[in-house]
Amino acid sequence: MLALIGGVLLTLRLLGPTTVSTQVAFMIPRFSILSGAIGLSTGLSMLWALFLFLGIREWRNHRRLLDSIPIRIHVNGSRGKTGTARLIGAALRANGLRVVVKTTGKMPTTIDINGRERRLRQFEADGFPEGNIREQMSTVAFAASQRAQALVVECMALCPEAQQVSEEKFIRATIGVITNIRHDHLDIMGPDIVRAARTLCLMIPRGQVLVTCEDRLLPVLQEESEKRGTILVRADQNSVSDSLIDEFPYITFKENVAIALRVSQLLGMDRDKSLLGMLKSTPDFGTLRIFRREGIHGRYLVVLALGVNDIDSVSNVIEELLRRRKINRGPMVGMFNSRNDRAQRSVEFGRLMGGKFQFENIVVAGEYVGAFVRSALKEGYPSERLIPMEETEPSAVVRRLDEITPENGVVVACGNMVTSFGYGLVKTLEEGETKWSSQLLTVRS
Repeated sequence: MLALIGGVLLTLRLLGPTTVSTQVAFMIPRFSILSGAIGLSTGLSMLWALFLFLGIREWRNHRRLLDSIPIRIHVNGSRGKTGTARLIGAALRANGLRVVVKTTGKMPTTIDINGRERRLRQFEADGFPEGNIREQMSTVAFAASQRAQALVVECMALCPEAQQVSEEKFIRATIGVITNIRHDHLDIMGPDIVRAARTLCLMIPRGQVLVTCEDRLLPVLQEESEKRGTILVRADQNSVSDSLIDEFPYITFKENVAIALRVSQLLGMDRDKSLLGMLKSTPDFGTLRIFRREGIHGRYLVVLALGVNDIDSVSNVIEELLRRRKINRGPMVGMFNSRNDRAQRSVEFGRLMGGKFQFENIVVAGEYVGAFVRSALKEGYPSERLIPMEETEPSAVVRRLDEITPENGVVVACGNMVTSFGYGLVKTLEEGETKWSSQLLTVRS
């Protein structure tokens, strides 16, 4: 018995004062080792048993809190997760439900049952502090404390193991959502888009419902849903009219609205109330925006699409903005914000922007621009029209855009949002926006 007690006390002593709470510190006597290896081994065993006990108790408490929230919606996908989560939350709230929404997006945020927003992490010079999927547990606890009837959570996991743990341990959704599947994060979820689709499917809730707008890889989603005994429900973006999309005070896309309406319908919500709530919803910080500017050569537009960071979506966004006449086919200038930890993304964008799009010039800003530059040059893009501005302040980059963008031109800014340059660019554009008529720019023949 003495060896047992001594082993525990010795273990606590060896772990140091930072590990031991003040409540038990007085128990550690100032005397030499009471026992040898047997006591230490026994103490470690007891300490691990204590940790196991506490873990089981924490897990049971988490399950109890989860069970207190009858509707749990887990939103995953390549693009549009944040916007879709916000729209779903707004629709349910407009129908009288007590809803908590948690998004990761470009500004990690919790929206409480009254619609008030609270930023979860503060942006620093090198980005947001890295999140951990255990953060979902505190979100569940917060929702339970507000007696929420519904919780809408954006999936914050990328790697396959974390995708599965996020769903099966932390959320256990009653409705899963996969917005779409694009060529993004293939270095983690790939190597190809089919493998990425199966990785995203690891968060499909078992024996529940999955809602999606994905078309190309729908058979993969169907197969993975059947494995889990889950019903796959397709949301039809063609059911959302152009006139409805134009009513939104910010730029959103049909598939986001279609998914939110389909989820609302599955929950028996009133469609008109859902739409009214969605129209009043607030966008995420990283939502696509269009800024008006007055440059040296005349007026031009900046399409701020830094949150659109896969090559499929950039093409889709430009085509959609042209179709909806938000921009016209004037001379186009590209701008890419590079990150030093996203070299593969830089290579893909260099290939796309240097080849497919007929940009008058391309400005490459941010960190480690070399990967983009080399990729664009390989596509035959003229070196004299490529403008590297590595580690340059956002204000200087915007001044350069003012100098090179033709009258009636359109700057397409894409790549990466979550960098000091990305947030700085947003601030610079907000402060310097020109207030001229919203009439469309003249189409160049």
